[in-house]
Order: sequence, then structure tokens, then C-alpha cells
Amino acid sequence: MFDLQLSLSLWQLIPALAIILGAAILRGYSGFGFSSLTVTSLALFMSPKMVVPAIFMLEIAASIHLLPSVFRQIDRTLLGQLMVGTLICTPIGAWLLAHLPEAHTRLMICLMVLVIAILLLLGFEQKRPNPRLPLTTGFVSGLANGAAAIGGLPVVLMMLYTGMSAIATRATLVAFFAFTDIYALLWTGHQDLITGEVVTLGMLFLIPMVIGISVGSYLFKRSGKKSFRNLALVLLISVSVIGLARSAYQLLV
Repeated sequence: MFDLQLSLSLWQLIPALAIILGAAILRGYSGFGFSSLTVTSLALFMSPKMVVPAIFMLEIAASIHLLPSVFRQIDRTLLGQLMVGTLICTPIGAWLLAHLPEAHTRLMICLMVLVIAILLLLGFEQKRPNPRLPLTTGFVSGLANGAAAIGGLPVVLMMLYTGMSAIATRATLVAFFAFTDIYALLWTGHQDLITGEVVTLGMLFLIPMVIGISVGSYLFKRSGKKSFRNLALVLLISVSVIGLARSAYQLLV
């Protein structure tokens, strides 16, 4: 049994709840971005060892909440190829994390994502289908997930590049994150990082997350999906810039 406890002060808890709510709205609308935004933001004033496992738990809850409404729209072939690559390369990414400086690894990945996202925003798209692209993306995602916990970003880039519909993109991302977050949480538990305080934090964060997910889903249904691509690209660019700033700070300090 976990001994439920929480050592956070009120000044830490209130902004944390606001961050969770805002990121959850974006997650409900776009299907991604929750982990990247929350971990990067909360790690500024909370221990990553406490934040990361709690966010994995919330991501799984978010996926369970969204899956019933998107299940029929999932691209199962694409999902399978992504999962194969992620399974194979996540341990390799974890090895890179153990042997390379985290700031350097995150800097390279975020810079790559930023450049590609800007190109896509300017209109760069796939001209002819490439059957090897999904599996290759899965490999890259696994490396990025293990090395810097941002494995979803390459997947989002690929989906936008290939011109997938907003509905299929969002649905497949929800299923993909459900798989990767359960996989990551198992590894986190293996490292004895799921403590009573982590469980307490996850329970507190669950309330604003459910509210945010519901609001984001409502906005997605009302938007007509026309703004989905540009919003997703702006979100990718924002996450990349935050990651670059964090890496630069780590290198300078």
C-alpha cells in the first residue's frame, strides 16, 4: 500500500494545477503535447523524479478517457508499425540517455523538430507515399522517447507531413500514447519511482486534467478540424522552443 502524502507548498500546487489544465485542453483538442508541456514546465519548480511518473499516469488516464470516442478512426496499420519501432528503439534511447549528456540529446532532437515543423508550416508536404516512413518514424520515436521523453514529436511531424486527416491523426495519436505511456510507466515502476507522493500528485492532477480534456475535445468537435494542422504545428514549434531553452539553460548553468 502507498502512504499518500504531499510535500508541495501552496505556491507550487496552484500554478501546477493551472499548467495541467491548460496542457489538458491542448491534449483534448490535438491528441498530443500534454507530457512535453507539463514536464518541461513543472520541472522548473518540482522534482522531475516526482513529475514524470505522475504525468505518465495522467497520460494513461487521458488516453482511456479519449479512446472510446476515437476507436473507430484509428489507423491500425500505421499504429502497429509505430509500435514496433518504439518497442525496439526505446531501450536504445535509454542507453543513449545513460551515456550522453541529456541537454545535448534534447537539444539535437528539439532543433530537428523545430526545423521540420517550420518547413511544414510553410507548406512542405509529402508528394508521393513512402511505405518505409512509418516504421522509420517508429524507430526515431523510440530513440527520442528513451533519450529525452519526447517520442511523440517525430510521430506528429510524420502524420502532418503525409497529410493524414485531423480525425485519423488525433485518434491514432491517442492510441499510440496509450501504448507508449504504459510501456514507460512499467519501466518507471521498475526503477522504484512510483511513490506515495507520486500517486497523491497524480490524484490531485486528475481533476483539472479531466476538465481540460473534456474542454479540448469539445473545441475539436466544434472547430470543423480546419485549424487543426496549423495549431498542431504551432504547438510543436512551441514545445521545441521550450525544449531548446531548457537544454541551453542546462548547458550554461
